[in-house]
Amino acid sequence: MLKNYKVLKGTASALALDDDNDPHIEIRIEADGVSYRIALNVRSKMSPHDLLYANIVDFKHPTLTEALEALPMGLTDIRKDHPELAIDYVRGGLIEREDMDVAPFQLSGPKNDLREFIEPIVEEGIADPDIHFYAFGEAWGPEHGKPDQYFDFEPGNGIHDIHMNQGDGGSFKATNGPNQDGALLVHFTDTDEWAAIFLCFQSQNWNTDAESGNPVFENRGGQGRGEGTRRPQPVVASSLRIIAALINPVNGEGGTEAETVTLINRSDMSVSLDGWKLEDENGRTQTLSGTLAAGEIRTIAIDAAAGGPQLANRGGDIILRNTDGAVADRVGYGKSETANEGWTTIF
Repeated sequence: MLKNYKVLKGTASALALDDDNDPHIEIRIEADGVSYRIALNVRSKMSPHDLLYANIVDFKHPTLTEALEALPMGLTDIRKDHPELAIDYVRGGLIEREDMDVAPFQLSGPKNDLREFIEPIVEEGIADPDIHFYAFGEAWGPEHGKPDQYFDFEPGNGIHDIHMNQGDGGSFKATNGPNQDGALLVHFTDTDEWAAIFLCFQSQNWNTDAESGNPVFENRGGQGRGEGTRRPQPVVASSLRIIAALINPVNGEGGTEAETVTLINRSDMSVSLDGWKLEDENGRTQTLSGTLAAGEIRTIAIDAAAGGPQLANRGGDIILRNTDGAVADRVGYGKSETANEGWTTIF
């Protein structure tokens, strides 16, 4: 179990990268006159080394976010003072393994690694002190007489283990526990929007004991699903999923943009699209029609001129609603994922 499970609230002032075999993105945080360092894992010591991640750009969980907003700047002891803030990937309903994608720390090519979706949001926070960061994990310090090794402030203070902290085996098993998972939440206070970054190691098991956080099946590392929803809002079981979108297409004649959304029918039978709708986060909708055969993938042209969804390059959500109006799927994307004009974003 973690010894000092806390949440750090503050503003970003600097960014650094370590370059060893266990790389982290290092973020300097200022909180009420005190400096801290967030050490964000971006590669696993154990194989497979690439992490699982989810980047939810329109994170909605009012119970959690309202409580976080009310916290003072600095460290808050979750177990002692605010146990209701504890995050549990497996049982908390915020995230499930199906929502998480594999991404390397650093890879040649555009918009294909962890650095390229984490760094832009930190850089935006450095430029704008109205953006508040909330890091959940294991706290250390203050280390008097020992300057921080990356940013040289003194005393050294910080927070790490900002990832799932249960389901580990071997030498990491001692830190397993329920209700102590890490995450990085970001509050854009000027627009009252939230983003959430969840990280997990592929070697971790999502079938965990509710008392100890240890794996239920030692030989099934990385298997199983959490008990949460696909997104932090009600989603019905659906055979249709959004798998890709062309959000920032190359402009056509007259400056028109041919945005598209790609769906897949995961089931073994045909599904009628009649009455289904695609929707953006501002409520603009486009009604679908036709039939999607078993296993079929279809790319749908977005008709924004007729009042349909508009896929904003700054980031947003794409929602798929069934004939009853219930959310069948909801995916999010960030500004960094749309920077390359003409590239399709994969979900």
